[in-house]
Amino acid sequence: MKSNPKVTQFQRDCFANYLPDIQKKVGGFPNPYLYPDGNPIRPVVPVQTTLNKIMLVGAFPSARFERRNAKLIPIGDNLAPFGPEHYFDGFQVRVQESTESLHKNYFPQLGIERSDLWITDIVKVYLYPEKHLKNFPSSSFVDTHTLFPEIADASRDWFIRELDVCNPKLIITLGEVAARVVAQTKPLLDGVIRDLSYGNKHKVVHLAHPEIRRRNKDWDRRTSTHLGKLAKQIKKYV
Repeated sequence: MKSNPKVTQFQRDCFANYLPDIQKKVGGFPNPYLYPDGNPIRPVVPVQTTLNKIMLVGAFPSARFERRNAKLIPIGDNLAPFGPEHYFDGFQVRVQESTESLHKNYFPQLGIERSDLWITDIVKVYLYPEKHLKNFPSSSFVDTHTLFPEIADASRDWFIRELDVCNPKLIITLGEVAARVVAQTKPLLDGVIRDLSYGNKHKVVHLAHPEIRRRNKDWDRRTSTHLGKLAKQIKKYV
């Protein structure tokens, strides 16, 4: 696959410099930033990078996990934002469930393919939530999930640069967290295409995250309706 020089340069800069930039800008952010076994937490850079079409944006990546004494322990970075992953966690084969849901419950309904997209997250590194920290209480780790607003703000210049490289005709955010960072209007998660000035001018639509659709039947029904309406408009962007 032939790479675009601008894309490659962004990927290289993001991988090398994103985390040091966040550590410098966000007070209390760990340095070094590590998984419980000592593996470094690194930026999960976009690898599905189609230009001039649609950018799909999440809040931040998850991680790969190992099951120990019936508890899930994060051990390594995801391979890509919303990338397909199948691996054995010591007990069973795990998949990236949000990615599986996108391929089953979003892309077919919208009439788009993964190859139509630039797929990314606003924050490029895994963030420890309290529910994961409880699984290894003997270790001293910072609840970086609570720092998300500060980290997202510190990531603004990176996101604007990414938008400039991608030059999307349409931005789709997934979930309320990502929508609140990007959105300049309300309501959120209603599937309506709006104008957005974020760096340059863009079109944006906010959709529910696959996770909430799995957990909440009302959001599943609502999002299915939004996708049906959006499918009639999205062809002009691919």
